[in-house]
Amino acid sequence: MRGLDEAAAHFRAGRLDAAAQVYRRLERQAPDDVRPGYSLAVIDINQGRLERARDRLVAVVAREPRMAAAQHNLGAVSQSLGEWSSAAEAYARALDLNPAAGESRVGLAMALAALGRSAEAVKQNRALAVDPTHRWPALTRIALIDAGEIGDDDLAAMQAAASDEATPAAQRVGLWFALGEALERRARDADAFEAYAQGNRLQRAALDVAAAARANAQAAAYVTEMVTPKFVAEHVGQGGQSAAPIFVVGMPRSGSTLIEQILASHPLVQAFGETGLLPRLLERGYPKTAAGLRETAARYLGGLRARGWDGSSRVVDKTLENYLHAGLIGVLFPRAVILHVVRDPVDNGFACYRQLFAEGNETLYDLADIGAEYLRYRGLMETWSARLPGRIVEVGYEALVTDPETQARRLLAEAGLAWDPAVLRFHERQAAVQTASASQVRRPIYATSAGRWRRHAERLQPLIAALGFTPDSKGNGANDGT
Repeated sequence: MRGLDEAAAHFRAGRLDAAAQVYRRLERQAPDDVRPGYSLAVIDINQGRLERARDRLVAVVAREPRMAAAQHNLGAVSQSLGEWSSAAEAYARALDLNPAAGESRVGLAMALAALGRSAEAVKQNRALAVDPTHRWPALTRIALIDAGEIGDDDLAAMQAAASDEATPAAQRVGLWFALGEALERRARDADAFEAYAQGNRLQRAALDVAAAARANAQAAAYVTEMVTPKFVAEHVGQGGQSAAPIFVVGMPRSGSTLIEQILASHPLVQAFGETGLLPRLLERGYPKTAAGLRETAARYLGGLRARGWDGSSRVVDKTLENYLHAGLIGVLFPRAVILHVVRDPVDNGFACYRQLFAEGNETLYDLADIGAEYLRYRGLMETWSARLPGRIVEVGYEALVTDPETQARRLLAEAGLAWDPAVLRFHERQAAVQTASASQVRRPIYATSAGRWRRHAERLQPLIAALGFTPDSKGNGANDGT
């Protein structure tokens, strides 16, 4: 088609708007040719217009289902939008068209894991592990999906690769965390802890931890200076009166995904995971006027609708960063529910130490740093509880896993929802789960994670000291610092 070379030249030179103009003209001239529409979708991806890119790609593959690149990109866009079922379908079609496409298989494996189809995800990663290019990331993913799938030969190979400085640094980090899971599964606690320690040291060395800690402290200072008791009294309710949102906040690895999945199993509740909506709306600072509060509340609810909220169901937002903004949430949405998930501080800290986070959380790769971050977070939550009396509901992780039905009934009552036994079958829910707890919440509630830290008590002394945690004579503990 005449003009394709001109558009491609614009694209290669970074003149995306000029390229798009040519492709749109070509699309009008030859509506049956899928190439202009596909190229426009690629430009949309590059410019961050993912919904439009998805729609274009759906149209392209409807006309030309054997276009492997379009199927793969549809999978990638759907994945970015959190549409995991669509992502899995598109990646699978791309892989059928090109079985050697490693990136399509990686995407399919990730989508299957998010959908709880663990055995299928392991199978895809096993296929990837045959290829040296994908071997270590694939074995890492297998260990994180199900550490029992890591055999002795896998374990030895992973240990050798993790110890080899020639292995790319990011892969070494992932391998050390995966080895920790596999070794813990074998009850080799000391070796597992050392693997976690190696992974944390390597990851921390690649981060600017001091800058992140300063930023976290500055953020906490800013929000407490903005949302004063006077500000609450003068502005509460000026944002909106919607009672739909249920905000789940807390420290990472505190059990928030479990709470979300229980609530989301109720027929009158929708859940969208860690939306990040409110933090993004507040990046330039807090609104200070009634008009600004109304706009922020409206934009937040609009963002939920864009993610699929039906406008009438209750909706769970488990963006953990919202603990910073709980004070403002109380002002914006005085009828919303704020659930604060609380877990034993040492178990919580150790769970963070065992986790390689996808992004952020730079201060959670050292035991003493974790303790300091935990104290900062709990101090801020105590401030919000004092400034919003009765508004923040604490939900204890240990109580929930010990007596699920009693605590689930309380949870629904606090959220203003009628009891429904479906919430106890949360592990049967088919929706995707994208967090670090994805594999755990596919199983019925279990209590084996409670008190896990005691197996590593001596090794966790830097965390215990930072928390001011004092075990009693029975091995139980009390946090003296929160």
